This record gives sequence, structure tokens and C-alpha cells, in this order.
Amino acid sequence: MEKNDDILPAFFCVPDITGFTRFIASADITFSKDFIAGLLRRLINANILQMNVGEIEGDAIFFYKTGRLPAIKQVAKQCKTLFETFYNYIDMVQKEDPENYEKHLANGELGLKIIIHFGHISSANIKGRTKLIGEDVIITHKLLKNGIEEYEYILLTESYLNKIKKKDVSFWFHWDELKQGTEEYDHLGPVHYYYIPYRRQAADAAQPAKP
Repeated sequence: MEKNDDILPAFFCVPDITGFTRFIASADITFSKDFIAGLLRRLINANILQMNVGEIEGDAIFFYKTGRLPAIKQVAKQCKTLFETFYNYIDMVQKEDPENYEKHLANGELGLKIIIHFGHISSANIKGRTKLIGEDVIITHKLLKNGIEEYEYILLTESYLNKIKKKDVSFWFHWDELKQGTEEYDHLGPVHYYYIPYRRQAADAAQPAKP
């Protein structure tokens, strides 16, 4: 194993499918395996920020980007594109495979949440595969399990907001109220964040106010 000990600043964006475990446990495997594979492919192709794919964890895609931090306008656009891609795929299944849609998707139990974080990474090469290492990698994974009661949302960590000097995120993420939260993780301490519940109709209809 060869190690790369360089520590790099990194932007993280992790779309995660809400309700994935319940869906896999209850849906016909002949449908669910093709549905999830198609959904993940589309979410990866919706990568307008040209991020790297660190790993795919069944229900989540671990995007990251080193180098220059994307502008908050582009981050908001990326998040909305991911939500639109998710729902466009659901709508396509409804039209092309109504029987399976009614059987497995019509109850609306599948959704999407997105974790946005900024931190630092190092990497190791393990048999030709790059493995990301670092506290911020762990934090990003941990945040996929949190106390937010909303079904769909965008979570922006305080580390990310501090990096962009807490610019007016409500101007770009404008479809709902910005809320605050904190998670406490063993060995990591408190992780502070803000989140915006995602409302599909509100996001489709809303237009950002002019600065």
C-alpha cells in the first residue's frame, strides 16, 4: 500500500436516498436493483460541479472536490439539479412503468437529502483504488444520520459556511426557512450546521430575489 500524506482542502457534496432501506426490503428485487442503479447513474451524471466520486455506498454518492471552492451560486444550482434529477427519474418511471410505480413508489417514501461540508482530506492508494482519509471524511459520513425530522433537505455545515464567510445562503437556497442544528458524535465533539427543508413545488416555483 502506498500512502499519499498530502493534506488537501476539500468540498464535500453527498446526495443520500431517504427511505432506501425500507424500499430495498419491501420492493421486488427485479425492480429495485434496476431502479436504484438507474437513479445512481443519473445522479452521478448530474455532477455539474465536476466533482470526483469518492465512493458509492448503495444509497449515497460521496462527491468531493479539491482546489478552488465552488461559488455558493453553483453549489445551490448543483443541489437543485440533483433534486430535479431525482424527481425527473421518479416521474419517468411513473409514465413508463406505472404498475411498479404504483406498487413501490406512489407512497412517496423515497426522497433525497444532501450534505454539504468543507474540510481537509488525505488519501491512500489501496490496490489501485483511492481511499479518502481524515476527520472531515468521517464527519460527512456521520451527518447522514442526524436528528433532522424533515424528510428532504440540504444540510450545510458551519465549517462550509465559515469558509464562504456565511454569505447570505437564503438568497440562493430560497425555497424554505434556514434552520439550525447540532449533532454530537463520539471522538468528534459537536458538529454545527444549518439546513433548508426541500419542498419540491416551492423550489420549482420560487425565484431568488434580486440582490
